[in-house]
Amino acid sequence: MFKRLANHQNPFASFRCSSVGFRYGRVNPNTKRNFSLFQNVADTFLTLHEVLHIPWIVLVPLSTITLRTVVTLPFSIWQRKRILKQQELRKLVHPITPIVKLRLAAITNKKSKIVTEINSNGSLLPLPLQNPGVLTPEQITLLAVKETRKRQKRLFKKYNVPLWKNALLPIVQIPLWVTISMGIRTLTEAQLIESFYPSWISLLSFGSFDLSTPLMAMPLLAPILVGTLAVLNVEFNGRLMFSSSLSSQGIKTVSRNSNRVQEAMASILNVSRLGCVVMLAMSSQAPFLLSLYWISSQLYSLVQNIILNWIYPYQR
Repeated sequence: MFKRLANHQNPFASFRCSSVGFRYGRVNPNTKRNFSLFQNVADTFLTLHEVLHIPWIVLVPLSTITLRTVVTLPFSIWQRKRILKQQELRKLVHPITPIVKLRLAAITNKKSKIVTEINSNGSLLPLPLQNPGVLTPEQITLLAVKETRKRQKRLFKKYNVPLWKNALLPIVQIPLWVTISMGIRTLTEAQLIESFYPSWISLLSFGSFDLSTPLMAMPLLAPILVGTLAVLNVEFNGRLMFSSSLSSQGIKTVSRNSNRVQEAMASILNVSRLGCVVMLAMSSQAPFLLSLYWISSQLYSLVQNIILNWIYPYQR
């Protein structure tokens, strides 16, 4: 167990290495303020490290896997099953649009035949379409789409798969990711040196790990891993969204020939790709312990998406 010896004259309190094998210095609370939530996360990591005697380079990935498995994985499985059910229900309401179009067009055609007058020569002249029952092709298409959406909404509600539930996963996952990231960032505000690590790491000639700074021995390792895993996640999800094989199975997805929806999805993918570049740049300056959490989280997301797509595939 640790015995902390604080030096009140130095804003950074230095602590000697014990049997756990690390030295931890904390910023003087009188000189810096932290959110209590982030500080609690940092204290939790510190307590786990002290009690379990687990190296930081093992504790952070292990904590990531545990949190993602306990908190976000059930939401991911629930969302995947819900989306599959929504796709099946969309196949039921998809034929409604052309049927409604045909009915509206027939009604419009019937009424438009009456809106005529006879001129002096005895021929029929069409009057301006002032009858509210006569619809233009654009109005027919709009009404058909509205009717399809209305029936789809009722069908989703009946089977308890409304669209708003698709936002539950990011609502849970994003705050969790931000909270853990900021908690680790708070933990590494002071020097955090790990010397208790497996013997095989010592063969890499890293010396003692200073986890509060980027990895000086291999400065490009963390940025390359973070950027590569982030890009793989984005491109894997983008390939699913733009997959043409799903449409051939009767499942409606974003087609390459669509306009508005395709542009929206392409914009989201471009923003996600830009986020990968931002994460790559941030990881080059972030503490190695924080980059290790990002690597673990990205790797878990990639493996999770591959396994879920194998167990619950969209191509059914």
